[in-house]
Amino acid sequence: MGAVTIRTRDVEQARAEVGRVFCAHRLTPQSGVHSVQLRMAAHRVGGVGVIDLDYGQAVRIQPTPLETFYLVQIPRSGGTVVRHAGRSVTSTPDVASVLSPYDASDMQWSAGSPHRIFYADRRTVDRELSRLLGRPVDGPVRFDIGMTMTTPTARAWARGVDFLADELAHPMDASLFDHPQVAARFEQGLIAQLLLAHRHTYSDLLAEPPRHPAPGRLVRQACALITDHHGEALTVGDVAEALRVSVRTLQDCFRRELQTTPTAYLRACRLYAAHRALRATVPGVSVTTVALQHGFVHLGRFAADYRARFGESPSTTLRR
Repeated sequence: MGAVTIRTRDVEQARAEVGRVFCAHRLTPQSGVHSVQLRMAAHRVGGVGVIDLDYGQAVRIQPTPLETFYLVQIPRSGGTVVRHAGRSVTSTPDVASVLSPYDASDMQWSAGSPHRIFYADRRTVDRELSRLLGRPVDGPVRFDIGMTMTTPTARAWARGVDFLADELAHPMDASLFDHPQVAARFEQGLIAQLLLAHRHTYSDLLAEPPRHPAPGRLVRQACALITDHHGEALTVGDVAEALRVSVRTLQDCFRRELQTTPTAYLRACRLYAAHRALRATVPGVSVTTVALQHGFVHLGRFAADYRARFGESPSTTLRR
């Protein structure tokens, strides 16, 4: 997908340009309308992307099966009737529609219905689900067609999508995602959060109580792995995958053995590494550079966590 920005009133050009970003489809304006007011901005990094799409007019869209990706379509206003995989949903700003790769769709977008659309590569979704489950995915992952966006979990996920969109709108050399490790971690987090926030064919398995015969040994192995590799593009999913357990099992064992989470332990290791780097850094290196090098995407949260841990701001440490 890369970065694409399109404006056109021509229906055929709109169909072709949107098809290049997504897939082949039929595009039919409402009866008596012979043009659209297409505005589209599409950006992608790794296996995820955000597309802001508005046809301006009421249109019917009939895509073929997506095959290689998922879409979460969130109307900013107006509404859309979506039929997909034998089910239908009326999508509004409070209810997103979710398209899985395996079936064709039939959608009626109302006039004045701009959408923010989250794109996720199918292989990326399978990989993150495998990490959450602690075993390979052995069948298609199908999401329920309607996703309620008013729950705290869904709202948190949507804020992540908005953050992704804002960063991808910047030139890559001015974006947090210019750093490949930061982009990879954020991608994995967004996909994992979606898998936990919205129901799909593996949700019941994810909800099963985690079990491990030797939680103490597992935690020691995980701590050693995190200590040795926290400077790399490491996620909790990577740790769980390396130890052949699910993310939930790893989280449960950390809570029982250390009264913390693997995420908090990994963050603490990175905070101490950033602290050492700030104390030893050469002139001209900024706090932002050090934070990004150690995997901190949200600079405000980094500063707050750093102050809570060391009793001073990162910039104070840097000036010493």
